[in-house]
Amino acid sequence: MITEKDTIKCESIFNDDRTHRYLWKRVWDKDKPLISVIMLNPSQADNIITDTTTYLVVNNVANLGEYGGVEVLNLYSKLTNKLRFSESDDELNCEENDSYILKSVESTSKTILAWGKAANTNARIEERAIEVLNTIKEYKDKLYVLSDGERNGLHPLTPSIRSQWLLEKCTIPE
Repeated sequence: MITEKDTIKCESIFNDDRTHRYLWKRVWDKDKPLISVIMLNPSQADNIITDTTTYLVVNNVANLGEYGGVEVLNLYSKLTNKLRFSESDDELNCEENDSYILKSVESTSKTILAWGKAANTNARIEERAIEVLNTIKEYKDKLYVLSDGERNGLHPLTPSIRSQWLLEKCTIPE
């Protein structure tokens, strides 16, 4: 019989009224580098509760084998299952969010831009993505996107990559 025991360190950073989440972090091997993943918006995942997306992120980062943990951030900080663009940008995103994004990109070995194709179909998301890319542009050598070998810039929920991620360098237009 083999018994395996592991400890996963969990950290989540919210605003005071828990309506916005800035960081969702899991570390399972402190001796390996961390990777950050920037997606669209957080749902209800916290230190105990996971959702399908965060579950897939942790599994795929662990399967890559070279990372000891992941920091999940989002273009928008509001905790919601669906962004409602009838709300203002200030309601959807706290100003502090960008500082958490920048700090994570600075401190992790790679960053995956994983908001999928949303910026191609929504002008407000495209504008926000450009803001974030401008904030982290000095780290462009550390930026990657998800690929299935044929398409890139995918979201973790894309069926073709749910069980295996391929990372491709991201090219940011000047």
